[in-house]
Amino acid sequence: MPKYKEIAIALKQKIVEGDYKEGELLPDQETLAKTYDTSRVTIRKAIQLLIDEGLLYTRRGSGTYVRSNIKKNNKNVTQINSVFGTSVQEGVDVTSKIIRFDVRFPTTYESEELMIKSTDPVYDIKRVRYVDQDARSIETSVMPLKYIRDLDEEILKGSIYNYIRDELGYVISAAQRVIIASKANELDSEEFGIEVGEPILETNQVVFFDDGTPFDLSKTRYPYTSGKIVADIN
Repeated sequence: MPKYKEIAIALKQKIVEGDYKEGELLPDQETLAKTYDTSRVTIRKAIQLLIDEGLLYTRRGSGTYVRSNIKKNNKNVTQINSVFGTSVQEGVDVTSKIIRFDVRFPTTYESEELMIKSTDPVYDIKRVRYVDQDARSIETSVMPLKYIRDLDEEILKGSIYNYIRDELGYVISAAQRVIIASKANELDSEEFGIEVGEPILETNQVVFFDDGTPFDLSKTRYPYTSGKIVADIN
């Protein structure tokens, strides 16, 4: 297991056990790096995982705090504030079915959003994501090959973002997201077990590395039957 994940689990345990109380300011990254004998980059990755899980939040110029009203161990909650994908959820089995995996040139819109040339090839990926064997989302992603190298079906069946962080060494930082209401199409109906035309929540986003480079133009569709869907705004 990567070091930052080990640290994230250790920090989460301290939060759950009350060593870090709700609303409390965490030690700064330099202090945590010394505590866990690691780099600030590794601490930053660990903290970001817990932010993504809804346990922590940052306040500009102040630091990182434990969130109030923490939703612990709630498997029926989908966090759409996540920039790390479905597999950030702990204690569940997350798998994927590949619907499409192609390489092509970007459309004008895609090249503008990803800030790449029209001649820069991109991956065109569509997957159904399952949590404990239940279809939780249908994800479509367009990613430039010049950043995301050597993707294959084995990686797609797991977590692309884990591969980007752990194997390619990028730090995933932020996303610009638009949330819209939509209606179920035939694929939604088949995978989610709902009728065509029933409500769907769709998120459209551009995800960035920590240097501001956009690398993922994606669309994710969620069924209205998925339980609670939570978007945290800090």
